[in-house]
Amino acid sequence: MNSPGGLLLLIILHVSLCAVWFFMAKKTGKELGVLMLVVLFLPVIGIVAAFLCTRLIKENKETPVARMYRDVEKDIMTVNAGRQELDVVVPFDEVMLLSNDQSRREVMMHILRRDPFLYLEVLKAAKSSSDVEVTHYATTTIIEIQRDLDIAMQTAGEAYSADNDDIDSVNRYINTLSSYINTGLLLENRMLQLRNELSDVLEHKLSIFPNSRSAHLLLIENDINLGRHERAAEVAADMREKWPTDEAAWLKSLHVYMASGNPEKKADIALQIKNEIIHWSRSGREEAEFLCGD
Repeated sequence: MNSPGGLLLLIILHVSLCAVWFFMAKKTGKELGVLMLVVLFLPVIGIVAAFLCTRLIKENKETPVARMYRDVEKDIMTVNAGRQELDVVVPFDEVMLLSNDQSRREVMMHILRRDPFLYLEVLKAAKSSSDVEVTHYATTTIIEIQRDLDIAMQTAGEAYSADNDDIDSVNRYINTLSSYINTGLLLENRMLQLRNELSDVLEHKLSIFPNSRSAHLLLIENDINLGRHERAAEVAADMREKWPTDEAAWLKSLHVYMASGNPEKKADIALQIKNEIIHWSRSGREEAEFLCGD
């Protein structure tokens, strides 16, 4: 057996057994895959040890390898809890509300390591947590987010004031104002101030780009929130004239008259919708039918 031929035979036998084990691991389960290291680096003895482990696994007895696999899986899930692609699997808001303090703190740290702005709603919910540490982290992070938004808005506002005919500056200021408004972090007076500023910027954008569909839609929505229903109705009418087949123009018109409490105008728009050729999406048609009461 000391001859090169005998050694080669043992190597071939060992590789063959490893190959067999590999295919067994693919068909049987993940734990056998973990045992591949034992099989590869412990000729003969590795195969025997792995075989005994699998017998114990089949008998539902937890082996050190099975325990190791379970612990590794748990660690991987903990590390990955903050990844965006796993947000559906790991509902952060439920963790904040239902889990123990340690779990909430771990999730909070994952959020802080990523982009806290993406989890703003979770942070707002965490402010009322029973865990003082979690509440502190959430409150501090929200203050930081507001500070960053204030700086971004000031920078965008200065660029807009310096050259309000530059479309990039206009769009940047609109996006910054909209983002801040949509956070829900503003007090009523501050919210009103920023909405008025947003309306002014949108009006200016329409003065230089009268066919901006996005500016029309945003201005209508903002004016509804400000209670400026007459001007919102005028912008919606302008949309219907410019884009008569656009479902958004008709849906926004219905929104305006519902918000203003004008059933006659709403009924008039509903009647026009039945007689117009409009390019409906499935969701748009369902919304129109709901708003019209059909």
